[in-house]
Amino acid sequence: MNQAAPVGMNQPAPIRVPAGMQWTALSERGIRAAFREGDVILAIGAPVAFYICFYIPLRKSMSAAGIDFAQYLLPLIAVYAMFFTAMFAGDRAGREVAGGMATRLRSLPVRSWVPVAARMSANLVRGCAALLGALVVGSLFGFRFHDSVTAAVFVLVSLAFGAAVVIGADALGTATRNPELGATVLFVPQLLLVMTSTGFVPAEGFPGWIQPWARNQPVSQLTAALRGLAEGEYPAELGVAALWIAGLLAVGAVLAIRAEGRRA
Repeated sequence: MNQAAPVGMNQPAPIRVPAGMQWTALSERGIRAAFREGDVILAIGAPVAFYICFYIPLRKSMSAAGIDFAQYLLPLIAVYAMFFTAMFAGDRAGREVAGGMATRLRSLPVRSWVPVAARMSANLVRGCAALLGALVVGSLFGFRFHDSVTAAVFVLVSLAFGAAVVIGADALGTATRNPELGATVLFVPQLLLVMTSTGFVPAEGFPGWIQPWARNQPVSQLTAALRGLAEGEYPAELGVAALWIAGLLAVGAVLAIRAEGRRA
């Protein structure tokens, strides 16, 4: 007489998918969605529209002050392009939680860093598209790099800053579980940083009481660093910008992974 097998015996062992394969599969899904849903086209178009809207009305007054505005404005547009990518990142992270994708992943043996890294891969594609749009429109209006080496550093610094703000936005979107709320929370500080920076006009163009802030705030330091790189130089602001980027990356990565690990 056959005896029943003990519970748990003769059961197939669970399939362990390496984390690298999980990351690849989720990254491909996110990148395909970025192209399929038009995110890449919008990422290219936003900095183009932003550049034109500010270049046309301000060009004459800036030229009268002896400033090549095409050269002066482009670094801020590159920064804006990264902020715009961060808005996408927060929205996508919130959608994944609200749509149940995060819950499905939680039921699988997926490490908490894998979904974050996969979303970062898709966001890198969006960020590259946005930076490309900024560089193309700037070139059409007269922006030029001094040499290829500092141009490469310009691109790397821009994308590093993009990664720093994107991962923070991803953490916010995951934590709030609300795409609209995350985008709203991100919009206000980004707008204030951009509009009170030296990206549009030199610090001397601001009232005296706000000039110290306009000169030293993070966006101003970053745009000054990018402006120097575009001219073939390595300005002092580059070190300050690197510290800001490193700090934002470290904090954002911790928050994003914790938010992913607590998802419901």
